Amino acid sequence: MSELTTDMVVETCLSGVQVLQMNRPDKKNAITLEMYDNLALALQRAEQDDSIKVTLIHGANGEFSAGNDINEFLQVAQNPDKMSSALTFLQTLSGYKKPLVAGVEGRAVGVGATMLLHCDLVLSAREATFQFPFVPLGLVPEAASSYLLPKLVGYQKAFEVLILGDAFSGVEAQAMGLVNHLCDSGEAYEVALQYAQKLTNLPAEAVMLSKDLLKYRCQDDVQMALMREGRIFKDRLKSKEAREAFAAFLSRTRSMD
Repeated sequence: MSELTTDMVVETCLSGVQVLQMNRPDKKNAITLEMYDNLALALQRAEQDDSIKVTLIHGANGEFSAGNDINEFLQVAQNPDKMSSALTFLQTLSGYKKPLVAGVEGRAVGVGATMLLHCDLVLSAREATFQFPFVPLGLVPEAASSYLLPKLVGYQKAFEVLILGDAFSGVEAQAMGLVNHLCDSGEAYEVALQYAQKLTNLPAEAVMLSKDLLKYRCQDDVQMALMREGRIFKDRLKSKEAREAFAAFLSRTRSMD
């Protein structure tokens, strides 16, 4: 076993499984630009490391991720080119050749939910909460979710989930096909690790070739969706609608503290 800790992203290698833990429990594992950089680098290293067969992503302290750090995104809105860190992570994630497994507890919101569309196996607590709140925040879907979610759940359901932005449970996420298997609260990481270890026992090259066969037909479309969403997302960050929605969100958040 080896371990590398970068404060907000903890990387542990367990018998062929690279475990990446998003580690900002005080912020419900909201993702910063630094975290995007660290996650992307960790995946890039793992892809070149033959000893790593599978990557497992989860969050610390019973939460997956509350999505992008809103306070930081207000700063990014003044300099949208800083979004390149997020785009690099999403491109790395979407093109990752080895199996990706996610263990979801608590909240999976925004990019914390859309990144699951690029995972090969998603294990979730029944009580977990999923949400794609982009439009209510004056933004647009990201992480190629505008392409991948309709393919997964159909246009009408994707419209409901992405445009209305309402939260839904792990049980509903499984019914949509976003989640493979459900478990009790507190068990998602262990169950995800069991599936990851099961994958490590399979012939690694056959697994990667099979993943490529399953995904290669849509890879160009995924990358095009990432780029198009990214351009529009950057523009929306500077919009009056987004500024007002962020201000209202922060006001609600502060009134609850």
